[in-house]
Amino acid sequence: MANLTVQEAGERLTLDWTQPYRHATFYKAVFRPAVVRAIRAATGLKDEAAAPPPGLTWHALRHTYASLMIAAGRPPLEVARFMGHAKVTTTLGVYAHLYEDGHVDAMAALGAMEAEPRCGPNVVSLWG
Repeated sequence: MANLTVQEAGERLTLDWTQPYRHATFYKAVFRPAVVRAIRAATGLKDEAAAPPPGLTWHALRHTYASLMIAAGRPPLEVARFMGHAKVTTTLGVYAHLYEDGHVDAMAALGAMEAEPRCGPNVVSLWG
Protein backbone atom coordinates (compact mmCIF):
# COMPACT_ATOMS: atom_id res chain seq x y z
CA MET A 1 0.00 0.00 0.00
CA ALA A 2 2.98 2.32 0.54
CA ASN A 3 3.48 2.44 -3.26
CA LEU A 4 -0.01 3.85 -3.86
CA THR A 5 -0.81 7.55 -4.15
CA VAL A 6 -2.29 9.26 -1.09
CA GLN A 7 -5.77 9.16 -2.62
CA GLU A 8 -5.50 5.47 -3.64
CA ALA A 9 -4.22 4.49 -0.19
CA GLY A 10 -7.02 6.38 1.52
CA GLU A 11 -9.64 4.71 -0.66
CA ARG A 12 -8.28 1.20 -0.04
CA LEU A 13 -7.49 1.42 3.66
CA THR A 14 -10.01 0.13 6.15
CA LEU A 15 -8.88 1.08 9.65
CA ASP A 16 -8.86 -1.74 12.17
CA TRP A 17 -7.26 -0.36 15.33
CA THR A 18 -6.73 -3.87 16.71
CA GLN A 19 -4.00 -4.43 14.11
CA PRO A 20 -0.66 -2.62 13.76
CA TYR A 21 -0.02 -0.51 10.66
CA ARG A 22 3.20 0.11 8.78
CA HIS A 23 4.39 3.66 9.26
CA ALA A 24 4.39 4.41 5.51
CA THR A 25 0.84 3.11 5.12
CA PHE A 26 -0.54 5.04 8.10
CA TYR A 27 1.34 8.21 7.17
CA LYS A 28 0.17 8.21 3.56
CA ALA A 29 -3.41 7.05 4.08
CA VAL A 30 -4.32 8.67 7.42
CA PHE A 31 -1.89 11.19 8.92
CA ARG A 32 -0.90 13.24 5.86
CA PRO A 33 -4.45 13.56 4.47
CA ALA A 34 -5.72 14.62 7.91
CA VAL A 35 -3.02 17.30 8.19
CA VAL A 36 -3.74 18.56 4.67
CA ARG A 37 -7.49 18.72 5.41
CA ALA A 38 -6.78 20.67 8.62
CA ILE A 39 -4.50 23.12 6.79
CA ARG A 40 -7.08 23.62 4.04
CA ALA A 41 -9.85 24.20 6.58
CA ALA A 42 -7.75 26.68 8.56
CA THR A 43 -6.26 28.63 5.65
CA GLY A 44 -8.45 28.06 2.62
CA LEU A 45 -5.40 26.89 0.64
CA LYS A 46 -5.89 24.38 -2.16
CA ASP A 47 -3.87 21.48 -3.56
CA GLU A 48 -0.07 21.53 -3.10
CA ALA A 49 -0.12 24.79 -1.15
CA ALA A 50 -1.75 22.85 1.68
CA ALA A 51 1.07 20.30 2.00
CA PRO A 52 2.21 19.56 5.56
CA PRO A 53 5.18 21.65 6.71
CA PRO A 54 8.46 19.68 6.69
CA GLY A 55 8.75 19.75 10.51
CA LEU A 56 5.30 18.30 11.05
CA THR A 57 6.05 14.60 11.11
CA TRP A 58 4.54 11.61 12.81
CA HIS A 59 7.66 11.38 14.97
CA ALA A 60 7.23 15.00 16.09
CA LEU A 61 3.88 13.99 17.55
CA ARG A 62 5.71 11.52 19.82
CA HIS A 63 7.71 14.40 21.24
CA THR A 64 4.56 16.45 21.70
CA TYR A 65 2.90 13.54 23.50
CA ALA A 66 5.88 13.06 25.82
CA SER A 67 6.03 16.81 26.53
CA LEU A 68 2.33 16.90 27.38
CA MET A 69 2.74 13.92 29.71
CA ILE A 70 5.59 15.69 31.49
CA ALA A 71 3.50 18.88 31.68
CA ALA A 72 0.74 16.82 33.28
CA GLY A 73 3.21 15.79 36.00
CA ARG A 74 3.73 12.20 34.94
CA PRO A 75 6.93 10.67 36.37
CA PRO A 76 9.81 9.78 34.01
CA LEU A 77 9.34 6.03 34.45
CA GLU A 78 5.70 6.25 33.37
CA VAL A 79 6.57 8.45 30.39
CA ALA A 80 9.24 5.92 29.41
CA ARG A 81 6.74 3.07 29.56
CA PHE A 82 4.13 4.87 27.44
CA MET A 83 6.79 5.93 24.92
CA GLY A 84 7.99 2.35 24.60
CA HIS A 85 11.51 3.13 25.81
CA ALA A 86 13.31 0.08 27.19
CA LYS A 87 15.15 2.23 29.74
CA VAL A 88 14.12 5.36 31.61
CA THR A 89 17.56 6.76 30.81
CA THR A 90 16.47 7.05 27.17
CA THR A 91 13.50 9.16 28.19
CA LEU A 92 15.57 11.32 30.51
CA GLY A 93 18.25 11.74 27.86
CA VAL A 94 15.71 13.17 25.42
CA TYR A 95 13.33 15.02 27.76
CA ALA A 96 15.41 15.88 30.86
CA HIS A 97 15.35 19.59 29.97
CA LEU A 98 11.57 19.59 30.45
CA TYR A 99 12.01 18.49 34.07
CA GLU A 100 14.54 21.25 34.84
CA ASP A 101 13.71 24.43 36.76
CA GLY A 102 13.94 26.69 33.70
CA HIS A 103 11.00 24.94 32.07
CA VAL A 104 8.76 24.50 35.10
CA ASP A 105 6.64 27.60 34.45
CA ALA A 106 6.24 26.89 30.75
CA MET A 107 5.36 23.26 31.39
CA ALA A 108 2.93 24.24 34.17
CA ALA A 109 1.18 26.65 31.79
CA LEU A 110 1.00 23.94 29.15
CA GLY A 111 -0.34 21.48 31.70
CA ALA A 112 -2.99 23.94 32.84
CA MET A 113 -4.39 24.47 29.34
CA GLU A 114 -6.88 21.65 29.75
CA ALA A 115 -7.46 20.47 33.31
CA GLU A 116 -9.92 17.78 32.27
CA PRO A 117 -9.29 16.22 28.87
CA ARG A 118 -12.34 15.89 26.68
CA CYS A 119 -12.49 12.46 25.13
CA GLY A 120 -14.84 11.09 22.54
CA PRO A 121 -16.26 7.56 22.65
CA ASN A 122 -13.34 6.27 20.54
CA VAL A 123 -10.67 7.36 23.06
CA VAL A 124 -9.46 5.01 25.76
CA SER A 125 -7.91 6.61 28.83
CA LEU A 126 -4.42 5.36 29.67
CA TRP A 127 -4.91 5.96 33.38
CA GLY A 128 -7.74 6.66 35.81
